[in-house]
Amino acid sequence: MTEENVAQNSIKREELGKTSTMPKTQSQDKKQMPAATAHLLPTDEMDEEQATQPAAYSMRPAFGESFPLNIVKSIMNSTMAEKLKDKVYDKDVAKQWTREIADEVNQQIAANCKVQRYKHVVQVMLGQELGAGATYLSRCCWDCDCDTSVTEVFSNTSLFCVCTVYGTYQY
Repeated sequence: MTEENVAQNSIKREELGKTSTMPKTQSQDKKQMPAATAHLLPTDEMDEEQATQPAAYSMRPAFGESFPLNIVKSIMNSTMAEKLKDKVYDKDVAKQWTREIADEVNQQIAANCKVQRYKHVVQVMLGQELGAGATYLSRCCWDCDCDTSVTEVFSNTSLFCVCTVYGTYQY
């Protein structure tokens, strides 16, 4: 190294070694404190940050944001009537009809803006109308305050269709 390089390095070391005599700000004090004690000190900055942050987690739907039962019922009724009107039961095509009804109801509910925080399940059962009774049973574990289900039945002289939509609130 030349004498100039040595002189420049020593000047830089001296500048780094000097401490400023300016008073420290409150944020500089926080940076120098250990992380475990920094959160214990109440400051105006922390209070302002907490006050401006929105509630990020809601456990229940707000008033008026429950699952829209009337809208879902009308979607189910219109879809079943449209797909099954004037149809005669055929066991080979019944599987396709149930899928079409379930997909159509699912898409229309998902497109509705009132079900944003809800997940839904669509279940469709189609059978031949023979005059005998039928029992339809379903079971679920959920929160009775937020979650719900809707069932609609369509029937004509040849077939019957039961459509159920379960709406569960996303926590």
